[in-house]
Parts: sequence; C-alpha cells; structure tokens
Amino acid sequence: MYLERKMSRESFEKMLRTDIPDISGKELWIFGAGNTANLYYNGLQRLEQEGFVISGYVDNNKDKWGKEFNGRTVVSLASLEDVKDKICILLCSIQGNVVKAVSEQLKAAGFMYYLIDDVVLKQHADKVMEVYDLFEDDESRELYEILTKERLTGEGKYMPVDPNEQYFALPPFAVNSPGEVFVDCGSYVGDTIERFLWKKEGVFKKIIAFEPDTHNVEAMNYRIERLEKEWGFGKDKIVVYAKGVSDKCLKAEVERYDTNNGLGSKISSSDSAEEGDDIVALDDFLKEPYTFLKADIESWEYKMLQGAVKGIREYKPLLAICIYHNVVDFYEIPLLIKSINKDYKISIRQHNHVNSDTVAYAWI
Repeated sequence: MYLERKMSRESFEKMLRTDIPDISGKELWIFGAGNTANLYYNGLQRLEQEGFVISGYVDNNKDKWGKEFNGRTVVSLASLEDVKDKICILLCSIQGNVVKAVSEQLKAAGFMYYLIDDVVLKQHADKVMEVYDLFEDDESRELYEILTKERLTGEGKYMPVDPNEQYFALPPFAVNSPGEVFVDCGSYVGDTIERFLWKKEGVFKKIIAFEPDTHNVEAMNYRIERLEKEWGFGKDKIVVYAKGVSDKCLKAEVERYDTNNGLGSKISSSDSAEEGDDIVALDDFLKEPYTFLKADIESWEYKMLQGAVKGIREYKPLLAICIYHNVVDFYEIPLLIKSINKDYKISIRQHNHVNSDTVAYAWI
C-alpha cells in the first residue's frame, strides 16, 4: 500500500467535481510546442469529437514562431495580446518547475490559463470515476488518486514506485510458460526483451518486437545477437520488425527526438495517409496467437489496442499497457480494455518517481 493519504471515494470524486475550469466560449491554445505537447496529440484528436478543439500553440522559443506543429501554427505569447479576453491557454507539461514558471508568466501577462490535465480530467469526471471503480485492488485505486491529484495540480511531487519489475509487476505476468509468445510494442533497444528473458528464466516460445526507430533497431539487433549466444536459443526465437503499431497499416515518417537519446520518437502519420507498412495493425499483420502484449509507444497505445481487438478477444493475452503519455489515455485506455473484453481484471502500478511509467496490467 502507498503511504500517502487514504482518500475516500467520496473525497476523490469531490476533488474531480470541485473548481471546474470554465472555458466555455474560449479559444483554446496550448502553451508549449515540444515533446509533451506532441504526446498529447493523439488524445486531443479524440477529444475534438466532443468539441474540444485546439486553435494553436504558444511557445517562448522564437525559432518555432510561425511554424506548423501538429497541424496548428506556433505563435509568441505577445502576438495574442489583443485577443487575450477571447482565449484560454492550457499548460501542457508534467514538470513542476515548468508549470510554476509558465504559470507566473501567464499570470503576469494577464492571460486566462489552466493545466490541460485539470481541464480534461474534470470535464470527464464520470469516466475517471468509472476507471477508479473498475480496478481490481485498493492499491490501484490509491495510486490512481495520487496520480490524478498530481495531474490536477502539477506540483511535481515524487510518485510512489512499485518495487517489482516494470511490465512484470503482478504475479500473472511473472509466471514461466513454455508456450509464451511475447509481443513487445516499442522495444527501444531490447531492454525489455532482456528483462523478459531473466524474469522468465529463458522459458518462452517466441518474442515479436516492434520498434520504428531504425537507430534503436540496430542497437537492439546487437543485443539480441548477444542474448542468443548467452541463452543458447535459435535465431527464429526473437523476430524484430522496424515498424510502428497503430489501428491500421499506413505510411509514416519517424523523427527521433533530439533530447532523449531515442527513448521516444515522433511518428508522423494521419487517418488520411496512404496505405503502407511503416505502421501496422496487429490484427492485420500478425498471423499467429500471442499470450502477452506489452506497449510503451509514445501515445499510440490506444490506437494499437483498437487495431488488436480481434486478437485480444480471441487469444485473451496478458496486457501491460502504458497509460501515462497523455491525460486522455489515463482514463480511456482502461475503459477500452474493458470494452474489448469485460472479463479482464485491471490494476495499475507506478514504475518511476516522476509522473511517467504508469502501466495498466490486465489479465483474465
């Protein structure tokens, strides 16, 4: 159990339904045209169907002014001075120091502003409470309260970390099985593959890895070559695809972020993109059953699940899915998993002291 609070269900719901930001009639602009704002893009696209439309982006970096970012123009704060009464600026950052600095800047300039997570979570309090109620254990509910409060306030507090290994933190995910087929979406340089081998003591049938960044794929192949020698298994046991994963098969471009050594990559594609195989849907691409599906794919997790509905329903795999990349996924991914198969039990665990590496574990 986590040591912070123990908030009652009533207190948690009150937190969500109190001081609801009033943004009615306002144009919505996001402050920050960087990696975090890009991670929010897929989630915000889904919110557009509800009328939650972003007009553009504001950034202090003058090199970005006038350029396009996620289909919108990036501008300076000063350029919005004449329309400040008509807009609301949404802060898109999980870093407490950034939230504090930008808040002070916007307040001094007289702009209306809110944390984007505060707005989205309170506007979707019913769904957040539905997720809270569906969790299998009190530990998950306690953690969800802590994470939600952090998203509402942006205080930048340290998160309580689960002591068990990420993606294998719960007992059903740590059991050895000779028939295990592990699908690793977002394999990076094969670090999770190596941890999988140690956790499972080398007992498995096959590993299928997806990673769109070719630099990472090259490094992963070096690692796999070493692992094959160390563990003494054949080359057909681990298969690597230099592809992203989504809800359909499309052409796309992969852009490596400059600031995180390949830990995340920006995939540029859209619903109007041509058919291709840079990005694939698991239901279309995989022709074999799988027993364990893991995904850490920079806000593409929701679409990946949509493209794997048939396989998930048929094979009922273990699911270890990241839900932290944007606030919409934070409540929509657990609900999507339940909609795919209501028999899934769901818990969450935190694997980083900052507000990242939150994993939803689902099993039947």
